[in-house]
Amino acid sequence: MMFSPALSSLILFVVSAFCDYYHLGCLHSVIAGGGLTGLVVANKLSAKGKSVLVIEAGKNLPDNPAIYDVERHGELGNDPATDCNWHYTGTNEDGSDISIKIDSGKCVGGSTSINGVMWFRPARVELDTLQALGNDGWNAAKLNSSVHGFHGLINTSFPTPMRIPSAQALYKAAISAEYNLPVSVDLSKRQGSALASASWSLWYDGTTNRRSSAAYAFLYPASQARSTLTVLFDHTVDKVLFDSKIKANGIQFGPTGGGALLTVNATKEVILASGSLASPAILERSGVGAKSVVTSFGIASLVDLPGVGTNLQDQPGTGLAALLTTSAAANTSIVDGRSIFAPVVGLGDLTNAARAEALVAAGSSSSVAAAKLILGTAIDLMVNKGTAVGELIGESYPGILEHIFWPSTPLSRGHIHIQTADPFTQAKIVPRFWSDEFDQDLGITLAKKTPQFSSIVTAPAIDGPPVGASDADWLAWLKETAFGASHWTGSCAMLPKNKGGVVSNKLKVYGTTGLRVVDLSILPLQITSHTQSMGYAISQKAADLILAEA
Repeated sequence: MMFSPALSSLILFVVSAFCDYYHLGCLHSVIAGGGLTGLVVANKLSAKGKSVLVIEAGKNLPDNPAIYDVERHGELGNDPATDCNWHYTGTNEDGSDISIKIDSGKCVGGSTSINGVMWFRPARVELDTLQALGNDGWNAAKLNSSVHGFHGLINTSFPTPMRIPSAQALYKAAISAEYNLPVSVDLSKRQGSALASASWSLWYDGTTNRRSSAAYAFLYPASQARSTLTVLFDHTVDKVLFDSKIKANGIQFGPTGGGALLTVNATKEVILASGSLASPAILERSGVGAKSVVTSFGIASLVDLPGVGTNLQDQPGTGLAALLTTSAAANTSIVDGRSIFAPVVGLGDLTNAARAEALVAAGSSSSVAAAKLILGTAIDLMVNKGTAVGELIGESYPGILEHIFWPSTPLSRGHIHIQTADPFTQAKIVPRFWSDEFDQDLGITLAKKTPQFSSIVTAPAIDGPPVGASDADWLAWLKETAFGASHWTGSCAMLPKNKGGVVSNKLKVYGTTGLRVVDLSILPLQITSHTQSMGYAISQKAADLILAEA
């Protein structure tokens, strides 16, 4: 059931008081976050008869055509009544604001309601690396066999009609020639490099390419409705409540627009599923995090866990445009003007103490040992195991072909921490894009190796540095134009505690009981696929872990 904002707080208070008075233990689990992972876990638990409450800070917008119609994504805009985007502000290391806002889903369904619907899986070696980092049971055999198939609730497909077929052929030929990438038919079955037409989490209903989001798949259909699942939207989680033994037993929350704070209890599990840019802040406001951070805002330190909010990662992307000839611009098989992102994707393959020490000095790692482990593993994946170092996307817009690119496995790391104990104040997000020399060199190389389309363009790279620009000029251009791909990971890493970890392989927060984090923040490394497929894998496995102990 869904609670409207006008009545939800009162209803929830009455229900909670009734359950507490009669010792009924009504709620098995309370989940902070109604995005991808929160809804999937709630669906799985409630299907087994567990009573679950999901608290979502954003709105419920099931009938917004800019959400359900993938091709109207550009109409979302900034209207507070219908927007589904936090538009977070990032911060440079000097304290100044980053000019480009950070996209993150702010409605039921989370970022699956606004993302580019790109769908392909991580390489098997990346999944196996999770286990090698100390997380037993997290490997390709376990994850692939249990969460992928042909009969699930998420639809993945090509759009109808297929996007820009002539341009796709041009991109494949040009990218393959420039980067020596093999053309393949399935990005998800790659071993290392790959170049293929993308697939999306959408389905065609005869008139519309409809978004297959977590909400449309796991919550809204009548087949998924059940009395054991309640979603409370337009309410923001402040903190986790603990008993004297540091067992999580509830959540404090309040209306997103401001107002009195309320509490709700859970008998078994409190689950944070608010994402890499929100779950760390909830932990810190709860007294779980680096003691120096939480006590500086007058919060009692319950668990000194310095990994919280460190190791933050995203993939900084930018692009170069080539001006089309008049005839090419008018060819709808090259430019179709449709708003479905990235018809062609290419993935190309390619520790020292000073690099690790620099991360610690910048506040992006909790220790040199933690930094060496993470950086060494990422470098090993790229150098010795052949995972992609960069992602290349071919796209077309009116009058131009666009070459978009970013590092797939960046070594730059940022951090995120609260700025106040107020739950309605955004945490301070410091991405530190392009802070690592490897990322800089890779970005410059990708930018300079622009695919050639000489037969149909009149001017290549019309928005880049001038011909003959130095590497310093290219780096300055990268820093000025790049924006995060919104594939944030790492800020509540699943690692050993002494290596900067926040959660165990059971997703339990160290130093507590009854508290788990279930979202992409648990991934200690960036992955070479777009993140939503991995989000479904994490949440399915998390539900299995929880039910095994229920």
